[in-house]
Amino acid sequence: MTHPATTVCPAHAGEVAIDHHSAYYRDHVHELMAELRSACPIARSSAYGGFWIFTDYATVQAAANDDDLFASTPGVAIPPAPMPVPILPVESDPPLTQKLRALVLPQLSPRAVEKLEPQMRQIATEQIDTFIERGRCDIIRELTTPLPARLILRMLGFDESRWPVWVDAVHTLVHARAQQPQVAAQAGGVLVDELTRERTLRQGRPADADLYSAIVHGIVDGEPLDELQSIVYGLVMVIGGLDTTSGLTGNTLLQLLHDDGLRRRLVEDRSLLPAATEEFLRHDSPTLGLARTVSRDAEFFGHQLREGDRALLMWTAANRDPAMFDDPDTIDIDRAERRHMAFGVGAHRCLGSTLARRMFGVMIDEILTRLPDFRLAGEPELFEEAGELRAVRRLPIAFTPGRPSGSSGAPSPGPTATS
Repeated sequence: MTHPATTVCPAHAGEVAIDHHSAYYRDHVHELMAELRSACPIARSSAYGGFWIFTDYATVQAAANDDDLFASTPGVAIPPAPMPVPILPVESDPPLTQKLRALVLPQLSPRAVEKLEPQMRQIATEQIDTFIERGRCDIIRELTTPLPARLILRMLGFDESRWPVWVDAVHTLVHARAQQPQVAAQAGGVLVDELTRERTLRQGRPADADLYSAIVHGIVDGEPLDELQSIVYGLVMVIGGLDTTSGLTGNTLLQLLHDDGLRRRLVEDRSLLPAATEEFLRHDSPTLGLARTVSRDAEFFGHQLREGDRALLMWTAANRDPAMFDDPDTIDIDRAERRHMAFGVGAHRCLGSTLARRMFGVMIDEILTRLPDFRLAGEPELFEEAGELRAVRRLPIAFTPGRPSGSSGAPSPGPTATS
């Protein structure tokens, strides 16, 4: 594939001092990306052995759609994740990618997700009932984290009451990987042990028993997935289900806390929520970017890339490119252009995008219905780093106390996660 030429940055302008795992990057990512996008949309950082950073819509879209030049193997993280094998299906390339994704697509299809909405509502009701009489809560730890966690564990066929164990390990693996690699590796070990135990339990179950059984019994090109392949595939399902949707919801609630007009519109007219969801995804999706590896020497938008170079595709920067979106830093739920990259692009577009949208919509809907006057009741706290995912860790709110709805018949919500 030949890529068009664009303005080529001078050599001195193309070198940037950006550490995407630093606290400064976490707190100023949108300003940093705007500066790069304006001055040098294809730049290079010397951190972590050196890597390219793509920050405008055209370059990110072109790279994401060119799996031949920009490979997802050996890894999509900088520095690499501490795993002994590629994390499938994310760290795979076509045509293998499509074959791996086919194993779980039926359980994540729009029709399957629609059938899950009553369970989402039930979990939301149970979680809100635990704190609505108090008139205050940490909405992250008491709703936006447990709801996705409980649902994905239920889909996988795991014990959902143990969601805090999974959440703590996932948060440590994702948010401490660069700054505390040993601690992150230990958390990864906990997850691998849990997934290994669950895999053993599925040896006698049919492939359609649950989502993890579909993976464990998955066959690709006539060969079953081996133990490590099925474990890392399960890990992707867990991380995607437990962390990203909560991150999007927390980021959105922060915006609503500072925009009373938008909140009133959504409270009064819930039909606006689908359009608002796309705008929240564009404006503040927690997944900032993922890496690719250059497969051969090639010229890309006027820059000479070398085989083995790493490139960080910044979805969040592309989503705020003024060449694509008018007034991109403003949340405008009436925006006509909605082709954002919050879920990635191409063969690796997020498998769980339909599920994520639906869970997010249910949580926002339930909050606007049962806690419509929520307000900030303390200092919000972000996770320590945002190398791949920027999200709120703690968000204390207060609201007019209400009455529990009295739902019953489902598993106990379980304890509150400490991470």
